[in-house]
Amino acid sequence: MRVARQYGVAYIPLMIMQEQKLIEKHAAGLGVKDVNVVWQQFSGGAVMNDALLSGNLDFAVVGPPPFLTMWARTQGSRNQVLGIAALNAMPMYLMTRNPAIKSVKDFTPKDRIAVSGVKVSTQAVVLQMAAAQAWGIGEFDRLDKLTVAMPLSDSMALMLSGKSEITGDFTVPPFSHREMRAGMKPVIDTFSVLGGPSSTNVIYTTKNYHDAHPKMVQAFLAALRQAQRSIAENKTAAAAVYLRLSGDKETPENIVEILNDPQVSFDSTPRGIMGFAKFMYETGAIRVQPASWKSLFIAALDGEAGN
Repeated sequence: MRVARQYGVAYIPLMIMQEQKLIEKHAAGLGVKDVNVVWQQFSGGAVMNDALLSGNLDFAVVGPPPFLTMWARTQGSRNQVLGIAALNAMPMYLMTRNPAIKSVKDFTPKDRIAVSGVKVSTQAVVLQMAAAQAWGIGEFDRLDKLTVAMPLSDSMALMLSGKSEITGDFTVPPFSHREMRAGMKPVIDTFSVLGGPSSTNVIYTTKNYHDAHPKMVQAFLAALRQAQRSIAENKTAAAAVYLRLSGDKETPENIVEILNDPQVSFDSTPRGIMGFAKFMYETGAIRVQPASWKSLFIAALDGEAGN
């Protein structure tokens, strides 16, 4: 089994699964012995999706908008994708180092906003949603020309240096928290734009893999849920796993502080999915609108209170 991972605190459940070999343990309990789980590090969704579609990856993890793009694009094909679960819910923040910027309306043509992917990433789509709220749906892409694709650590370094044209950074913990500690302020966050909590990341596979390997999908979901529960039970231990596997130089206390944020949660329930889907359909980013979040995910999640 080949599983993707990205950078940041959001991926702690996957790190726990990796370190404690939880997938292997749950697979063995289902009678599947000697499973070899290969963890692959990615810096963005595009390369990850290419790997999934080419058969070089079995489980991908991205934000809801890139997942919805893949779902719509692969409908009816042999590579149709299927959601497995949400990974977490935590707000992403559009940070600024310019004290004159109080809202998205204050960004000028001289500003640049770092996102993980232009137009397609979660940050880029939430920025479009904020623009639509500020100027109307007809100008949802008004700020797109200001966005620049950049890895999270690079954009943070530029923001902290103060020597770049990058004046806005749409980012995630722990990068957003470091910028806040440096005196930078959030302009918007994903929860406020969507009107409630939203999943930061979702995990998905192809329907082909799901149908061919049902026990592996079951083992993956059981391992994920165990890892998510363990974070709530012992945040200090979870922070230690993150620091060991990520190589991040942050202090354990600061990581625990992030995990103690009441807006941060780790569970498998997909949230905010239909809010993204409706907006992306209205703006033409996807050409198929799902009837419900349940039509995007495996049946094992049907009893959860998603949206």
